Amino acid sequence: MKKKTKITFLFVVLGIIVIALIGYRYWYSKEALSALKHQPDVALIKQTEKNVSVIPTPEFPYSYALMQEGVIQHLDRNYTYDVIPDALEGGVLFQGIHRPPKGTSLKIQANEAIEVYFFFHYKVDGGYSEIFPNLDGWKKLNIAPQYDIHNGDHGLKMIMYKKVLKKGSYVIPPTTKDKACFSIVFKNR
Repeated sequence: MKKKTKITFLFVVLGIIVIALIGYRYWYSKEALSALKHQPDVALIKQTEKNVSVIPTPEFPYSYALMQEGVIQHLDRNYTYDVIPDALEGGVLFQGIHRPPKGTSLKIQANEAIEVYFFFHYKVDGGYSEIFPNLDGWKKLNIAPQYDIHNGDHGLKMIMYKKVLKKGSYVIPPTTKDKACFSIVFKNR
């Protein structure tokens, strides 16, 4: 094969791969969104992300909601937060998915100083019980919200940490286990 033909062939193959990846990403995001029990609030996402945003890797659908009694915990479940400590009332809840996979990391982009509350299930924690004690500046609190309190005890034990973030980017390291049941609340300072 001539050199020009080989280069053309290479570009065609690369083009097909790029188109396939774009198609897969579109299909995956469409499939993921259609499987949700609750759809993201696009207007609230735009409003919230003027001040703070969360970028999960790998990507998954998310939204934000006002943290108040009865708020939906995650977009792919009907669980609600039923007991909310006063410190979280009126904050903005990051609503992700109930069981992100092992290796999920989070980038928090703060466009102003903000209080962050990060809480996770005591057992189905994705490894956060080992990760958070080693993170600089995060303080473990003796309070935490509870979810789905009327259907057994699975949502009664959460562990919560707090940190005040200055303007900038922050990374929560990748989970070390599957099924990281977590939430985040942001409050203006």
